[in-house]
Amino acid sequence: MSPVAFASGQLDAFLAATASTGRRGLPAFPTDLPAPLRLDSYRLTAAETVRLGERVREAGFAVIDVAEEPTEQHLTLLAARLGLGDPFVPPIYRRPGAVTVAHSGVSTLTATADGVAHPAVSANGQGLHVDGLLQPIGTVRTSVLLCARPAAKGGISTLFNSTAAFWHLAGEDPQAAETLMGAGVLTRTANVNDSTDRTTGPAFAVVDGQLLARYSRDGNDAWNLAPGQDAALERALEAMDALARPGSPYAAELTLTAGQGLIFANSRLCHGRTAYQDDPATPRRMLRGLFTQNIA
Repeated sequence: MSPVAFASGQLDAFLAATASTGRRGLPAFPTDLPAPLRLDSYRLTAAETVRLGERVREAGFAVIDVAEEPTEQHLTLLAARLGLGDPFVPPIYRRPGAVTVAHSGVSTLTATADGVAHPAVSANGQGLHVDGLLQPIGTVRTSVLLCARPAAKGGISTLFNSTAAFWHLAGEDPQAAETLMGAGVLTRTANVNDSTDRTTGPAFAVVDGQLLARYSRDGNDAWNLAPGQDAALERALEAMDALARPGSPYAAELTLTAGQGLIFANSRLCHGRTAYQDDPATPRRMLRGLFTQNIA
């Protein structure tokens, strides 16, 4: 691993600035996750828009349930109602390759038959990550995932409340937590569409007074040790791994069924997925949109 420069005092400064508010980020997940919001259609009413927005802002995510198979148009309509604007297409997906994006900006995620190993187009599991692998921290603020057809078996979505876990770590071991804010601590490398592009930056950073994350533990991450900080960084990663395990108040699992959707704050939560098995006649099919706006 390469030595990198770590800015000091970031954590102390933010702790001091937010001390009077009593809230520095998302709370831990509730023991019992709320039931999905039942919607009559993707054309949200004003009241449904408010309720859905409140859930995402308060918990970091929301699950919806609509008795209609979703389409690309449904996803963009839902996003418009939530004030998310047009879908953002990372440059890597504008290249030809295994993962492509429609003109609408919506991706269709389903396992291909050609042996592609990337989780987006295979039944392989996917570790914790944020969408927008090569983008600067906070670029993709909201992700929307709609289930047209679930897998025959498996395909459980995993969520890690990484910003809340970070504040837990900051209270237990502030030196370890601050290493995760280092400007060169995390390198992420692409492995799709014939790209090996990479970006280096912090795992957590304060942007416009809000703690944001690009924390990743999906095999595309490399953690860079700074002189004198290696022990603290190792403690940080061990602690965060423990806080992400099932049973932690910062970890959640859910399985989307047909017509359900997951909307989450991509810059505040990490997500992943377990491996799955398809019914060849009705393979798993998901629609995904990435957005640079928070829910209004």
